[in-house]
Amino acid sequence: MSACERAETLLPEFFQGDLEAPERAEERQWLRQHLAACGECAGAAEMWQRLGGLPAAAARPQQRQRFEEMLAGYQAALARPGWWERLLGGARLAWAPVAAALLLAAGAGLGWVARGAGRAAPAAATSAQVAALQREVEATRQLAALSLLQQQSANDRLQGVSYSSRLPGNDPRIEQALLHSLEYDPSSEVRLAAVDALARRAAQPGIRSGLVAAFPHQTSPLVQVAMLDTFVETHDQNARPLLEAVSRDPAYNPQVRQHAIWALQQPGWN
Repeated sequence: MSACERAETLLPEFFQGDLEAPERAEERQWLRQHLAACGECAGAAEMWQRLGGLPAAAARPQQRQRFEEMLAGYQAALARPGWWERLLGGARLAWAPVAAALLLAAGAGLGWVARGAGRAAPAAATSAQVAALQREVEATRQLAALSLLQQQSANDRLQGVSYSSRLPGNDPRIEQALLHSLEYDPSSEVRLAAVDALARRAAQPGIRSGLVAAFPHQTSPLVQVAMLDTFVETHDQNARPLLEAVSRDPAYNPQVRQHAIWALQQPGWN
């Protein structure tokens, strides 16, 4: 678990007051130090604080039921064969507001549990509710990232790549979407951002093979150099034939060829 993932797990307990117990002083101190050093997690903490300041409202059972039905419906749609083609179709523009609405609904529900139910329900029950809503928020964040990756605006797709790179875990749908962006996105900036996001997930064998397969699709020397650096960082021996071919092929930019030669001379390759 990364430091940011640990912080994300501790934030709900921090704002519920669960970390005030003497035996959890070390975790409380660690979280405060991490928030002081990590702007991204500090922003998440600020969101939690703002949610806690909202007026308490009683959540109606019908609202929770409708949210769960909507979330289940979109998860089922993504699980069916051909989901990627449907996202590429005419309905893709509708995904951004839908995903954003789901994200806001989940965040509001999580804030309600942390404020209201946390004061009335036993600690064990509240923790279970928070954990369940955290899972729902995580699923909604994945939907939002997938939606942004399909927008017509390159800026929106860049935001989708950035958003997906911050998601914990290894979701195959996110990985496939990033690899698809790397191969086919018309914007070299989006492809470059996709390389960075995939490099963070390069421990997965499927990501490594996907990066090798995507290299021939690249025409931007900047993207090609970034991918060569990723191969060096991961010491992916399956990429060695590709590096050797690039170093000899005069069709590539001279700087790219020189970078491939340099890569082959790094420890673990020569």
